[in-house]
Amino acid sequence: MTSLKFLGTGGGRFAAILQTRATGGVYLFIEDHSGRPRHFHIDPGPGALVRMLACGLSPLETDAILVSHCHPDHYADAEILIEGMTDGGNKRQGALIASRSVLEGMGDFGPSVSKYHRAKPAIVKSVSPGDGLDLFGIKVEAVLSAHSDPSSVGFRFHTPKGIVGYVSDTAFDERIVQAHAQSRVLILPVTRPLGMPIPYHLTVEDAAKIAGAVKPELALLTHFGTRVIKDGPPKAAEWIQNKMGVRTVAAEDGMAVDIGDELRIV
Repeated sequence: MTSLKFLGTGGGRFAAILQTRATGGVYLFIEDHSGRPRHFHIDPGPGALVRMLACGLSPLETDAILVSHCHPDHYADAEILIEGMTDGGNKRQGALIASRSVLEGMGDFGPSVSKYHRAKPAIVKSVSPGDGLDLFGIKVEAVLSAHSDPSSVGFRFHTPKGIVGYVSDTAFDERIVQAHAQSRVLILPVTRPLGMPIPYHLTVEDAAKIAGAVKPELALLTHFGTRVIKDGPPKAAEWIQNKMGVRTVAAEDGMAVDIGDELRIV
């Protein structure tokens, strides 16, 4: 079965610094064509390793690490998790997929993974919007993200139970809607509350517009900034669901979602 687990639902500078909520990213389990579960760790921010262990997940079992852009709340634990994925650096295995800034550096951004660690996985690839990958027989796409890091990307995972779309930090852009069309499950970062926009990040209203246009079966809100956390993320989810008619859930640290014939929060 395809499933995902939230190793952290905090986002932005102060949520990460103060750990108002954990910032470990999202862990996605997908069965490959042989039925073997593959483990994808998306945006392992500060504390990702500790959160994995607390949730009973082994960093030695990770198959791929994906980093959307070069901000520490998305990449901070990437190097130690690369060491886990490669059995302490002793086996050249696994995949590291990231924006150009993370792996190569771009302008003022990065690189944020050392040359030493970039040499450890079997597959290392910087991606741009429109790139497609076959990871262990599973199609993964990099898609547009309109963020302050100009090389930022989101991701789409083509699972046996439909497309899981991961929207990374971004300003609202109609092209984001187009990029995530046909997503069955859509993960949305809600850094800012109603009526309080800042550049390059989604407000509750922005997330609602994306959810309402894409119409996933389930919209999952995460990456909450401190003001959203103070106001209460479930209120944001309720507002979006009532306004757009899309089933919307505010993720909690440690929450899991089973993606089968039905979508089940566990």
